[in-house]
Amino acid sequence: MDIPAYLDQLRTPGYRRSVLIRRAAAVVLVVAAIAHLLIDASRSDPPVLTFARSVAPGAVLTAADLELRRLPAESVPEEALTDAALAEGQLLAAAAARGEVVTSTRLVGPDLAALLTADEPDQDAFSMVPVPLAEPDILPMLHHGAFVDVVGQGPRVVAANGRVVTTGDGDAVLVLLRQQDAAAVAAASLSEPLTLVLSNRPRPFTIP
Repeated sequence: MDIPAYLDQLRTPGYRRSVLIRRAAAVVLVVAAIAHLLIDASRSDPPVLTFARSVAPGAVLTAADLELRRLPAESVPEEALTDAALAEGQLLAAAAARGEVVTSTRLVGPDLAALLTADEPDQDAFSMVPVPLAEPDILPMLHHGAFVDVVGQGPRVVAANGRVVTTGDGDAVLVLLRQQDAAAVAAASLSEPLTLVLSNRPRPFTIP
Protein backbone atom coordinates (compact mmCIF):
# COMPACT_ATOMS: atom_id res chain seq x y z
CA MET A 1 0.00 0.00 0.00
CA ASP A 2 1.43 3.38 -1.10
CA ILE A 3 0.48 5.50 1.91
CA PRO A 4 2.13 8.73 0.66
CA ALA A 5 0.14 8.46 -2.59
CA TYR A 6 -3.12 8.10 -0.64
CA LEU A 7 -2.24 11.08 1.50
CA ASP A 8 -1.52 13.13 -1.63
CA GLN A 9 -4.91 12.16 -3.05
CA LEU A 10 -6.63 13.22 0.17
CA ARG A 11 -4.87 16.60 0.08
CA THR A 12 -5.72 17.16 -3.57
CA PRO A 13 -9.33 18.26 -4.26
CA GLY A 14 -11.08 16.24 -6.93
CA TYR A 15 -12.91 13.05 -7.79
CA ARG A 16 -10.35 10.64 -6.29
CA ARG A 17 -10.38 12.39 -2.93
CA SER A 18 -14.19 12.27 -2.86
CA VAL A 19 -14.12 8.52 -3.59
CA LEU A 20 -11.55 7.86 -0.86
CA ILE A 21 -13.50 9.90 1.69
CA ARG A 22 -16.76 8.08 0.86
CA ARG A 23 -15.05 4.69 1.12
CA ALA A 24 -13.44 5.57 4.44
CA ALA A 25 -16.78 6.81 5.78
CA ALA A 26 -18.47 3.59 4.63
CA VAL A 27 -15.86 1.46 6.40
CA VAL A 28 -16.25 3.47 9.60
CA LEU A 29 -20.04 3.10 9.49
CA VAL A 30 -19.81 -0.67 8.91
CA VAL A 31 -17.36 -1.11 11.81
CA ALA A 32 -19.55 1.03 14.08
CA ALA A 33 -22.65 -0.98 13.15
CA ILE A 34 -20.92 -4.29 13.86
CA ALA A 35 -19.60 -3.01 17.20
CA HIS A 36 -23.07 -1.78 18.12
CA LEU A 37 -24.60 -5.18 17.33
CA LEU A 38 -21.96 -7.01 19.36
CA ILE A 39 -22.44 -4.70 22.36
CA ASP A 40 -26.22 -5.06 22.21
CA ALA A 41 -25.92 -8.85 21.96
CA SER A 42 -23.61 -9.06 24.98
CA ARG A 43 -25.88 -6.80 27.01
CA SER A 44 -28.92 -8.94 26.18
CA ASP A 45 -27.23 -12.13 27.44
CA PRO A 46 -28.49 -13.01 30.92
CA PRO A 47 -26.10 -12.72 33.89
CA VAL A 48 -25.36 -16.17 35.32
CA LEU A 49 -23.41 -17.30 38.37
CA THR A 50 -20.25 -19.21 37.48
CA PHE A 51 -17.28 -20.62 39.36
CA ALA A 52 -14.44 -18.08 39.52
CA ARG A 53 -11.89 -20.83 40.17
CA SER A 54 -11.66 -24.60 40.51
CA VAL A 55 -13.36 -25.84 43.67
CA ALA A 56 -12.92 -29.23 45.35
CA PRO A 57 -15.89 -31.46 46.23
CA GLY A 58 -17.23 -30.97 49.73
CA ALA A 59 -16.02 -27.37 49.88
CA VAL A 60 -18.19 -24.64 51.39
CA LEU A 61 -18.54 -21.96 48.73
CA THR A 62 -17.39 -18.41 49.43
CA ALA A 63 -17.71 -15.15 47.50
CA ALA A 64 -14.20 -15.70 46.10
CA ASP A 65 -15.38 -18.94 44.43
CA LEU A 66 -18.16 -17.21 42.48
CA GLU A 67 -18.61 -14.59 39.80
CA LEU A 68 -21.40 -13.32 37.55
CA ARG A 69 -20.90 -13.62 33.80
CA ARG A 70 -23.14 -12.94 30.83
CA LEU A 71 -23.69 -16.07 28.75
CA PRO A 72 -25.91 -16.80 25.73
CA ALA A 73 -29.36 -17.86 26.92
CA GLU A 74 -29.22 -21.13 24.97
CA SER A 75 -26.16 -22.27 26.95
CA VAL A 76 -27.65 -21.58 30.40
CA PRO A 77 -29.14 -24.63 32.22
CA GLU A 78 -32.62 -24.39 33.74
CA GLU A 79 -31.21 -24.83 37.25
CA ALA A 80 -28.64 -22.04 36.85
CA LEU A 81 -28.32 -19.59 39.74
CA THR A 82 -28.15 -15.84 39.18
CA ASP A 83 -27.58 -14.63 42.75
CA ALA A 84 -24.35 -15.32 44.65
CA ALA A 85 -26.26 -15.18 47.95
CA LEU A 86 -28.00 -18.43 46.98
CA ALA A 87 -24.67 -20.27 46.69
CA GLU A 88 -22.44 -18.70 49.35
CA GLY A 89 -22.12 -20.96 52.38
CA GLN A 90 -23.47 -23.97 50.48
CA LEU A 91 -21.71 -27.33 50.20
CA LEU A 92 -20.46 -28.30 46.73
CA ALA A 93 -21.38 -31.87 45.85
CA ALA A 94 -18.79 -32.54 43.13
CA ALA A 95 -15.65 -30.86 41.85
CA ALA A 96 -16.17 -27.75 39.72
CA ALA A 97 -13.87 -26.09 37.19
CA ARG A 98 -13.41 -22.37 36.61
CA GLY A 99 -16.08 -20.99 34.27
CA GLU A 100 -18.68 -23.70 34.91
CA VAL A 101 -22.22 -22.52 35.57
CA VAL A 102 -23.40 -22.86 39.17
CA THR A 103 -26.68 -24.78 39.31
CA SER A 104 -28.85 -25.73 42.26
CA THR A 105 -28.14 -29.40 41.49
CA ARG A 106 -24.40 -28.87 42.03
CA LEU A 107 -25.07 -27.93 45.66
CA VAL A 108 -26.06 -30.21 48.50
CA GLY A 109 -29.76 -29.60 48.98
CA PRO A 110 -33.28 -30.61 47.98
CA ASP A 111 -32.78 -30.05 44.24
CA LEU A 112 -29.80 -32.40 44.19
CA ALA A 113 -31.67 -34.99 46.28
CA ALA A 114 -34.61 -34.82 43.87
CA LEU A 115 -32.28 -35.35 40.91
CA LEU A 116 -30.54 -38.33 42.50
CA THR A 117 -33.86 -39.99 43.36
CA ALA A 118 -35.75 -39.10 40.18
CA ASP A 119 -36.03 -42.77 39.19
CA GLU A 120 -37.21 -43.93 42.64
CA PRO A 121 -40.84 -44.49 43.71
CA ASP A 122 -42.55 -41.18 44.47
CA GLN A 123 -43.76 -42.31 47.88
CA ASP A 124 -40.25 -42.95 49.20
CA ALA A 125 -38.69 -40.26 51.40
CA PHE A 126 -34.93 -39.76 51.48
CA SER A 127 -32.41 -38.18 53.84
CA MET A 128 -28.71 -37.42 53.68
CA VAL A 129 -26.52 -38.86 56.40
CA PRO A 130 -22.74 -38.60 56.97
CA VAL A 131 -21.10 -42.01 57.16
CA PRO A 132 -17.77 -42.06 59.07
CA LEU A 133 -15.53 -44.60 57.38
CA ALA A 134 -13.51 -47.10 59.36
CA GLU A 135 -11.34 -47.55 56.26
CA PRO A 136 -10.86 -44.11 54.65
CA ASP A 137 -8.47 -45.63 52.08
CA ILE A 138 -11.52 -46.43 49.95
CA LEU A 139 -12.35 -42.73 49.51
CA PRO A 140 -10.55 -42.43 46.13
CA MET A 141 -12.81 -45.19 44.75
CA LEU A 142 -16.00 -43.30 45.62
CA HIS A 143 -17.50 -40.65 43.40
CA HIS A 144 -20.55 -38.45 43.39
CA GLY A 145 -23.69 -40.33 42.36
CA ALA A 146 -22.27 -43.84 42.90
CA PHE A 147 -24.53 -46.51 44.39
CA VAL A 148 -23.14 -47.88 47.65
CA ASP A 149 -24.08 -50.22 50.49
CA VAL A 150 -23.29 -49.31 54.09
CA VAL A 151 -21.67 -52.27 55.85
CA GLY A 152 -21.14 -52.74 59.58
CA GLN A 153 -19.61 -55.42 61.76
CA GLY A 154 -20.24 -59.07 61.04
CA PRO A 155 -20.17 -58.08 58.24
CA ARG A 156 -23.78 -57.04 57.88
CA VAL A 157 -25.44 -54.65 55.43
CA VAL A 158 -26.87 -51.78 57.45
CA ALA A 159 -28.35 -50.05 54.38
CA ALA A 160 -28.35 -50.82 50.67
CA ASN A 161 -28.50 -48.76 47.49
CA GLY A 162 -27.45 -45.42 48.89
CA ARG A 163 -26.10 -42.67 46.67
CA VAL A 164 -22.83 -40.88 47.35
CA VAL A 165 -23.54 -37.15 47.56
CA THR A 166 -20.04 -35.90 48.27
CA THR A 167 -16.78 -37.13 49.74
CA GLY A 168 -14.98 -33.88 50.58
CA ASP A 169 -12.34 -33.68 53.27
CA GLY A 170 -12.05 -35.96 56.28
CA ASP A 171 -13.12 -39.57 56.71
CA ALA A 172 -16.91 -39.12 56.35
CA VAL A 173 -18.95 -39.51 53.18
CA LEU A 174 -22.35 -37.89 52.76
CA VAL A 175 -24.78 -40.55 51.53
CA LEU A 176 -28.39 -40.22 50.40
CA LEU A 177 -30.58 -43.02 51.78
CA ARG A 178 -34.22 -43.80 52.37
CA GLN A 179 -35.21 -42.23 55.66
CA GLN A 180 -35.48 -45.49 57.59
CA ASP A 181 -32.08 -46.60 56.28
CA ALA A 182 -30.55 -43.21 57.11
CA ALA A 183 -31.79 -43.55 60.69
CA ALA A 184 -30.34 -47.07 60.93
CA VAL A 185 -26.96 -45.86 59.64
CA ALA A 186 -26.91 -42.92 62.06
CA ALA A 187 -27.63 -45.26 64.97
CA ALA A 188 -25.06 -47.83 63.85
CA SER A 189 -22.35 -45.19 63.49
CA LEU A 190 -22.56 -44.57 67.25
CA SER A 191 -21.64 -48.12 68.19
CA GLU A 192 -19.70 -49.81 65.38
CA PRO A 193 -17.25 -49.05 62.57
CA LEU A 194 -18.85 -48.62 59.15
CA THR A 195 -17.59 -48.83 55.61
CA LEU A 196 -19.01 -48.45 52.12
CA VAL A 197 -18.92 -50.92 49.26
CA LEU A 198 -19.93 -50.18 45.70
CA SER A 199 -23.40 -51.55 45.07
CA ASN A 200 -24.17 -54.06 42.32
CA ARG A 201 -26.72 -51.57 40.98
CA PRO A 202 -24.53 -49.47 38.68
CA ARG A 203 -26.13 -46.62 36.78
CA PRO A 204 -24.36 -43.82 34.94
CA PHE A 205 -24.85 -40.39 36.41
CA THR A 206 -23.63 -36.97 35.38
CA ILE A 207 -24.29 -33.56 36.85
CA PRO A 208 -26.14 -31.28 34.45
